[in-house]
Amino acid sequence: MRHTRKLLSLTAVMLLAACTDNSLTNPFQNAVGTYQLTVYAGRQVPATYNIQPGDPTYPNGATFVVTDGQLVLNNNGTFIETNNYITTPAGQSSVPSSFVSSGTWTGSGTTISLSAPPQNSNPARNVSGTLTFDSANNVYVLDYQESNGVGGFDSFEYQSGR
Repeated sequence: MRHTRKLLSLTAVMLLAACTDNSLTNPFQNAVGTYQLTVYAGRQVPATYNIQPGDPTYPNGATFVVTDGQLVLNNNGTFIETNNYITTPAGQSSVPSSFVSSGTWTGSGTTISLSAPPQNSNPARNVSGTLTFDSANNVYVLDYQESNGVGGFDSFEYQSGR
């Protein structure tokens, strides 16, 4: 009888440990945290883009530099993404600004999905990406693609050291 109790107690402890193992059976507990922007629209950050003359917003052209950013995935299923950039219209002073998006996130398998309502003059966003662990660099990597508004998709990457 005493051995049966020990066996049942040991089994219960093992089942409880298996249910709370966040590394193999529940990778999304590991997704919670702050990620730094490393790739913006396919380019390493800081990423510089030249806006050609004739653009409706910058008729004389401009330089657009994404300086940094972060994505925070909260354990309550919400997120906030902030990307900082500097726009320098041709012949004018630089104007620092930020893109901010907040909403909810979910995970299934290795897929992370972000969903945000329209906000800050931006349309609603629904993107899905892949969460992987880069053991060589000891970081989690979240990659996703998002429509660029002109018929294509751009790649974005965030990394979180653990």
